Amino acid sequence: MTRLQAAEQLRKALQMFVKTLTDAEALEVATVYPVWASQTSYSAGDIISHGVNNLGDPQLYKVAQSHVSQSQYPPGAGTESLYTAFGLNDSGVPLWAQPSGAHDAYNIGDVVDYNGTLYKSTINGNVWAPDVYPAGWELVESTEPGPEPEPGGGENPEPTEYPEFVQPTGAHDAYSVGDRVTYNGKVYESTMDGNVYSPDAYPAGWKEVA
Repeated sequence: MTRLQAAEQLRKALQMFVKTLTDAEALEVATVYPVWASQTSYSAGDIISHGVNNLGDPQLYKVAQSHVSQSQYPPGAGTESLYTAFGLNDSGVPLWAQPSGAHDAYNIGDVVDYNGTLYKSTINGNVWAPDVYPAGWELVESTEPGPEPEPGGGENPEPTEYPEFVQPTGAHDAYSVGDRVTYNGKVYESTMDGNVYSPDAYPAGWKEVA
């Protein structure tokens, strides 16, 4: 076996190994992942690097769907349907990334930054985004600086923004009593469990929140 053949086998073995790492583990060895290239066949779940993050390290992306890359559609803004960025935000909180299976799913207590807002997972084996399955996440706080609390303030204020209503597909992602959503620019609170209706489809299942 030549040195070139041995190096190629080692490269393939390394690529097989890094696919088994969790997102957190992947961040520790970011330079191991291949750099994104156009006219390359990628499979869902592949991890590649493109550019650098705010810490100066390679920015990692997880391929969201299998495709052949094109030079005009690199990872980044506008290609979120193809590539999901993951890493850390400016505060060191992990950016949410679509899990590819049970090995990298989120568990109870895991906190992520999803589109600039912090969420804490309320279930184990969580493979859903906060706006896809709101019941699986608990709003923590926005990563954007908010107004200073008033002197003598007591309890934490209610959040001013709620996730957009997403049509449930069944009982597993139906809304429960107290769940709040934004629908057509207004905030509604579910008045029943197992709520699979939108506020205008079944008004009795929701109440508008001022």
